[in-house]
Amino acid sequence: MTSTQRKATSLRVGMLLVPPVQLLDASAIDVFGMLTPEYLKACGLPQPLLDLAIPVSLHYIGQSGPGTHAPMTADATLPITDSLTSPEVQPGRLDVLLIPGPDPSVVPDAAVVDFIHAHKKKGETDFLVICTGSLTAGYAGLLDHKRATGPRGLEPKLKEKFPAANFVDRRWERDGRLWTSGGITNGLDLTAAYLHHKVQKELADLVCAMADIGDRSQDYESGKAGNTIWWIWLVLRSLVKGKPKSNPGKKES
Repeated sequence: MTSTQRKATSLRVGMLLVPPVQLLDASAIDVFGMLTPEYLKACGLPQPLLDLAIPVSLHYIGQSGPGTHAPMTADATLPITDSLTSPEVQPGRLDVLLIPGPDPSVVPDAAVVDFIHAHKKKGETDFLVICTGSLTAGYAGLLDHKRATGPRGLEPKLKEKFPAANFVDRRWERDGRLWTSGGITNGLDLTAAYLHHKVQKELADLVCAMADIGDRSQDYESGKAGNTIWWIWLVLRSLVKGKPKSNPGKKES
């Protein structure tokens, strides 16, 4: 968005749930909810800050449709508000489609791929892809011929599955309407950057300050080599320590 383009005065946000979904990935949608008059008023903020708020409609989209729940990690579930065919979430009706990460082994059904592809073809929706959501996005062709990032540990798998993408080692990356993030909480880094792109700066500053996000650099502090060494060290340490041994002399309370 250039400086001559107007910032959004309202947002329609959909989150596509391909279960089982990482709960922390999905938490990024809460940042959008914090933009609203209802949320800021509940925080007891002064009127000049309340005047920054914008309306936001949130849609939780799942193949199983309304009345069902999407399974998440940590034994959580999330109610589905819209199916893939619900009128409010069709191409051209959403400003943002958030794709949190599922189990890395999950291959989305053809209906999910078609839903994503239809939004891409319409060209009016921004895609925010978090962590292993890069796999879902890849299967739908979102990553083809785009700069993208994903979980560092899955980079070899991503490059093998989606050779047409240009993967970079960053917390988040943007290429046109496609925004991708690395590991789980990098989705919050990405969302903070997106808000500064999409809404009035003062509103983005306010929400990011309240959520305590957006301070980390787009680039990792450690390179790939340092990250790999850390994982090797952790594996070796775990092998040496092994499982904690129970103390037979200790009585159960």
